[in-house]
This record gives sequence, C-alpha cells and structure tokens, in this order.
Amino acid sequence: MTNATRIDWKVPLVLLLISAIPLAAGIARLVGLSGNPEISTENARFVAAPSPVIVHVLSVSLFSILGALQFSTTLRQRRTQWHRVSGRIVAASGVIAALSGLWMTVMYPIPPELQGSLLCAVRVFVSVAMVISIFMAVTAVKGGDIARHRAWMIRAFALGQGAGMQVVVLLPWMLLIGTPSILQRDVLMSLAWLINLLIAEMAIQRWSPRNLNLQKGTV
Repeated sequence: MTNATRIDWKVPLVLLLISAIPLAAGIARLVGLSGNPEISTENARFVAAPSPVIVHVLSVSLFSILGALQFSTTLRQRRTQWHRVSGRIVAASGVIAALSGLWMTVMYPIPPELQGSLLCAVRVFVSVAMVISIFMAVTAVKGGDIARHRAWMIRAFALGQGAGMQVVVLLPWMLLIGTPSILQRDVLMSLAWLINLLIAEMAIQRWSPRNLNLQKGTV
C-alpha cells in the first residue's frame, strides 16, 4: 500500500472506528430482543414494539459502513459502478434510518430520565434535516452537480453519525465528572451533532472545487 493510499483510507477508517461502538450496541440490542429479555425501564419500549428498532439498527449499519467507504477517493475513482450502486444503498438506508429514528423519538414512550424535551426536539430536527440533505444530494447528482451532491451527502452522513460522536463527548464527562443530569446529558448529546456538522462544513470547504484548484496551483 502506497503512502497516498494509506492517507486516502484514513478518513473511512476513522469514520468506521467512530461508528463501531454504537453499531456494536445496536447489534447487542437486537441479540437481546431475539431471546426472552428481562423487561426494564431502558428496554421496555423495544420489547413492546421491536420492529422500529430492528429496522433502525439494520439501516444505520448499512448507512454507516457503506457511507464511510464513500469517502475513499481511490475507491470512488477505480470502482465507479460500485460507488453508484453503494451510493444508492447509502441514500435509501439513510432515509430509512432517519424516518425510523423519527418514529422512535415521537412514538416510543421514552422515560424522561432517558430523553428530555431538548434532546427530543433535537432528534426530530436531525431526522428531518437528514432526509432533506439526502433528497438535496440525490437531486444534485441527477442534475450533474457532483460538488453539491458531495456536500449534501457529507452533511447527511454527519447527521447520521450522531451516536458515534456522542460516545466521544459523553465518555470523558462520565469519567471525569460523573453521570450527567438529564439537562446536561441532553446538551452533551445535542453538542455531538453540532460538532459533526462543524466538521462536515470544514470538510466541504476543504474539498470544494475552488479550494482543490488552489491546492493544485500551489503544487
């Protein structure tokens, strides 16, 4: 593997690493539901209505894994047909993940100690914004605007990776300070999406055609 190839795969690998913990937790949730789980405050809603969480975990898994691979320039350029097919799967699974997440947020009887009003509102906003971002990305690529397509898919991926960044944000707090209050947890989890969006916008600016042309001009 050349140095350029190693650099090209750094972003996908980092994204897969960030996704690993929430994906593992989701799979563990499905495994637990497949047996005869002991009902608790944390899982009662899943046991009563397992279908939405099953759909959500499966669609998020597809979106996270295939979506991360889309960030490899080498893979996009050398496997164009794969990129197109997997891109359609990413878009479809992203919409399903967002809508199933929205359903769970609004319809599941989530205990207040697990979700405050702030987090509920943010989750609704994120779900809707993710669907809109994917719609804008699909519309752009159909019109031949690849740069705009890339920008909107980056935003959609950032919104869809909230759970991964929440681990990064919450873990240091819990290790250094302790269990957060309901409001603190809501703020920290909401902050994770904001961080993702800020990183996404920086990536969009860095990979914009204008900045890429300027970088080529300095070589």
